[in-house]
Amino acid sequence: MRPISSYMMNRRIVKLMFVFLLLGVTFSSAAQTLDQLVKRGLQRMAVKNYKGAIEDFTLALEETPDDINLFLNRAIAKRELKNYEGAIEDIGFALEVKDTDANLYFNRGIIKGLAGDAAGAVEDYNRAISLGPATANMFFNRGIEKEHTEDYAGALKDYNRALQLKPNYGEVYFNRGVVKYALKDIAGALADYSKAIVFNPENTDAWFNRGYVKARQNNHKAALLDFDKAISLDPAADIYFNRGISKAALNNHKAAIEDYNEVIAIDSSVENVFFNRAISKIQLKDFDGALPDLDLALENNQSSPDIYFNRGILYRNKKQFKAAKEDFDRAIVLNPKNADLFVNRGLIQLELSDTAAAVDDFSSAIDLNKKNVSAYFNRGLQFERSGDFEAALEDYNQALKLDPGYGDIYFNRGYVKNALGDKKGALADYNSCIRLRPGNAGAWYNRGLAKYAAKDLAGALADYNRVIQLDPQMPNIFFNRGIVKGQLKQYASAIADYDKAIEQDPKNGDIFLNRGILKVILKQNADGCADLQKAAAMGVFAATIELEKSCK
Repeated sequence: MRPISSYMMNRRIVKLMFVFLLLGVTFSSAAQTLDQLVKRGLQRMAVKNYKGAIEDFTLALEETPDDINLFLNRAIAKRELKNYEGAIEDIGFALEVKDTDANLYFNRGIIKGLAGDAAGAVEDYNRAISLGPATANMFFNRGIEKEHTEDYAGALKDYNRALQLKPNYGEVYFNRGVVKYALKDIAGALADYSKAIVFNPENTDAWFNRGYVKARQNNHKAALLDFDKAISLDPAADIYFNRGISKAALNNHKAAIEDYNEVIAIDSSVENVFFNRAISKIQLKDFDGALPDLDLALENNQSSPDIYFNRGILYRNKKQFKAAKEDFDRAIVLNPKNADLFVNRGLIQLELSDTAAAVDDFSSAIDLNKKNVSAYFNRGLQFERSGDFEAALEDYNQALKLDPGYGDIYFNRGYVKNALGDKKGALADYNSCIRLRPGNAGAWYNRGLAKYAAKDLAGALADYNRVIQLDPQMPNIFFNRGIVKGQLKQYASAIADYDKAIEQDPKNGDIFLNRGILKVILKQNADGCADLQKAAAMGVFAATIELEKSCK
C-alpha cells in the first residue's frame, strides 16, 4: 500500500515593466505672468508637488488654450496622482490641436497601460510608431502591452525590434526573457535573463527569474545560486519561498524550513508557505510540527484539496483514523475526480474496519482512472482476504499489466494462484517477487513452502535459510525448517530448530510431536516421550499414537 503525497509549488515570474514618460517643455510666453506660471509648474513637478503643478498649468492654459505641451505636462501630473481618466482627457485635448504628434500618442499609450487598458494602449503605440520616428521605447512599451493581452508572439516581435534600434537596451532583454518563457523557449529565456544580468548585475528580477526557470528544469543546484544572489540584492518573501522549494527538491528540508520561516517573518500571507513548510516537516518526520502548519494553511485556504489530503495522510500516520477520513471526505468534495483521494480514503476505511466502503472507494478510483495501480492492488488485496480469489487474481493481473515492476503484487498473486491450485504459477510469481524485492522475507518463505510441496527439499531449505537471515521472527519458520531438516535426516539440526520454534510458540503441540519423534529416532527416549506426552496433553491425536508405539 503506497500512500500518495502532494506538493504545491507556487512560483511566480516577476515582470518588470519599464515605461518612458516625456515631459513636454513649454516655451516662454510673451507675457511674463504666463512664463512664470509655466516655470513654477515645472518646478513643482520636479519636487512632486503635482497638485500645485496642475493648478499652474490650468491657469497657463487659460492664457494659451492651444498649447499641447501644457496639456501634456498637466496630463503627466494627473498621471502621477493616478488620475488616469483626467490625464487621458488632457492628451485628447492636445490631439485635437495636433493629431499628428507621435509623442502625444506615445504618452497616452503609457497612461492607458497604467489604467489597465492594454488594447487601447496598443492602439496609441501603433499610431505613434506609424507617425514616427519610431523609437526603441515605443516598441518596448507596445511589447509590454501585447504581453498583457497574452499576444506573446507580437510582444516578441516588438522586443526584437526595440533591440535592433537599441542593442544595449538591457531592460528589453529581461522582458523578452519573460515572453520567451511563456512561448516555451526555455533556452532563449535563460539566455535573455543572462544578458539582462550582464547589462545590470543589480537586476534582482533577472536573477530571480533565471533561477525560477532553472528550478522548473529541475536544475535546483544552479537555481539556488541565482536565488542566493537575488536575496543578497533584495531579501523578499517570494525569493525565499522559491529558494525553499529548490532546497526541498534537493532533500535539504531543514534548510528549506529556514527559508519558509523567513517568508513567514516577512509576509505570512504568502500562498502555500505554511503548506510547504508542513511538507518539509513531514519529510523530517516532525509530524507534531507539521500538523499546526497544515491547520494554518487551511485557515488561509479552505478550498485546497491538497491541504486536506496531506493532513489526512498525517492523521493516518498518527493513527487518528476518524480525523483522517474526515479530511479525505472534504478533499473528495473539493476534487471528486481525483482517483488517488479515493485510494487513500479506502486505506483509511480499512483501518476503520469498513471493508465494504474501502472496496467501494477502490472501485471509484478505478472508474476515475483505469491506470491506477494502487486501486487495483488494494481492491485485489481485499478480495483475497475475503476468499474471492478469482476476483483478486483479476485485479492483480491488471495491476501488473500496468506496472510489471511492482514486486509486492507478484507476492500476493503467487498466494492467490496457490490457493486456486496453480502451484507452478505461484512459484513463478514468488520468483519474480524475489527478483524485484530480494528483501521480501514473505516471498522467500512462500517459495520455500511451494518447493516443499513440490518435494524440492534442498530448495525449500535454502529458501528457509534466507528467511531466517531476513526475518528470524517470521512465525513458523523454524518449525517448517525443522520439518525439512528432519526429512533430510539432519535430525540434530532439526531438533535445534524445533527448540527455537517452541520458544516462539510454546503452545503449539505439533512442534513437541515432531521433536519427540526425532528424539526417539536418536534414542533419546526419555526426552522424546516427554515431548510426545506434552503434545498429547495439548490435544494432538498423532502424539497418542506415537506414545503407544514408542513409549510403552
